[in-house]
Amino acid sequence: MVYCRKCVQPNTRPGVRFDADNICLACRIAQETTIINWNQRRQQLKKIVQFGKSHNVSGYDCIIGVSGGKDSLRESIYVRDELKMKPLLVSCTYPPEQLTDRGARNLANLVELGFDCLCVGPDPKTWKALMKQGFFRYGNWAKSTETALYVSAPRMAIAYHIPLIFLGESPAITLGDLSAGSVTGDANRMKYMHTLKGGVNGLLEDWMIEKNLYWYRYPSDAEISRVSLRIIWLQYYIKDFTRFKNADFAIKLGLQTRTDPPEDIGDLYGFSALDEDFVIVNQMLKYLKFGFGQVTDQVCEAIRLGIITREQAIKLVKEYDGKCADKYIDKFCQYISISKKKFWQVAESFRSHDIWTKDRRGTWRLKEPLQ
Repeated sequence: MVYCRKCVQPNTRPGVRFDADNICLACRIAQETTIINWNQRRQQLKKIVQFGKSHNVSGYDCIIGVSGGKDSLRESIYVRDELKMKPLLVSCTYPPEQLTDRGARNLANLVELGFDCLCVGPDPKTWKALMKQGFFRYGNWAKSTETALYVSAPRMAIAYHIPLIFLGESPAITLGDLSAGSVTGDANRMKYMHTLKGGVNGLLEDWMIEKNLYWYRYPSDAEISRVSLRIIWLQYYIKDFTRFKNADFAIKLGLQTRTDPPEDIGDLYGFSALDEDFVIVNQMLKYLKFGFGQVTDQVCEAIRLGIITREQAIKLVKEYDGKCADKYIDKFCQYISISKKKFWQVAESFRSHDIWTKDRRGTWRLKEPLQ
């Protein structure tokens, strides 16, 4: 593993790029923030807004994919109040068994701020089966659910003839992940992101039929082209669109956050991915596969914003990254009907021996620890 010299980003992140000085793309982009012509970008955004309004044949200027979390709340308010557009919110919700009360309350809080919202709920049987196969085959139960989350907005856009979608956080800007193919505001290649690439084809079971996979099939390029669908990373046009600013904004408007300690959830702040708790398990699995978890993601952005130093970030990563309390693993095992023994057999099978080694005590250690 090689780590960015400015933040603590490792080169094991899928889609990441380091330059010759071992500095990651996200840090290089962050350096340019002070020299970006934000007025010029605002003018570009105005043209996008005009595109949405001029193609309004349904009563809605655009679609915003939402969960009720910090980013979607800020996006929705910004699009409605700053850009003076009429958005249709689209939420792909987790099955009732998986959705947290906190997640339901947060979505309700967003809608109650004055928005129309369509909720998509794929059938729980197929949803759970695809999750299980994602865990077994990729060590990533969220591969299918993230596909559904990202598919729902363009599916609705095509159905309702709304050819403009706003998304929030750009993986290139925030993470340095170029798998979506763009460091601009253009998100039309989103379906080629690391998690979404290939869809759910590698997860299918014999009993699954195609007509039940509608919410897992991203529209074809031909479908998108036919309706002139534009998908935009809103973060590209807003100077202070960060997880910290968005969380502060959303909390003031009623967002409910986690109160669990970071040693239980591998999360320093408790304001991300609030609508279900298995994300905590998935971040731990990411840690086994790639040597980093959610704390790394959080502190990298905090370093770039000047909130903490790299030295402080290193301590936080070493103490909390990849942490996951047993209660979340137990609940996940119950949800997909496997034993805890089976869970650890599968989880450990995805641990990368290229980056992990056992010490004399039999404890797994990174071969190249962060320093």
